[in-house]
Amino acid sequence: MRILSIVTLILSAAETPSLPMAAAKFVPGISWQPKSALIADFSCRGHREQAILGVTPNEIVIAVFLNGLTEKPEVLRYSAAVRDRRTVKLTIEHLDYDPKEAVGVDLPGFQRSRVCQGLNLSDGKIDSAHIYWNHDTKQFDDWTL
Repeated sequence: MRILSIVTLILSAAETPSLPMAAAKFVPGISWQPKSALIADFSCRGHREQAILGVTPNEIVIAVFLNGLTEKPEVLRYSAAVRDRRTVKLTIEHLDYDPKEAVGVDLPGFQRSRVCQGLNLSDGKIDSAHIYWNHDTKQFDDWTL
């Protein structure tokens, strides 16, 4: 019985796509960066969600899997003409702050949180894109200075 459970677990793991493979399936033609993979609750629904960064000569792309790796991700695209695709990094950003202090206005759909996480897209050259879940539109939004 125990051997059957181990074999089932191994087969289940083999059937689960990796994050870069899942991203390539839904958004082909992107060089997905496995080391950029992040896991957090990005949509404030209490789920573990996965994000990954990818690049092309013209774009910087983020895929955020909100409903597992077998469902289509939310895709965010940024111009590689504005940000340097060679130095760009994706990191988790805490959302326990008031963005009005930085940008001077209330951000639509932004909700301060100690639990949910945002994303930060930075190339070390221009201001980061601060990415958050917009609770009004139910999609990702961002702000920069």
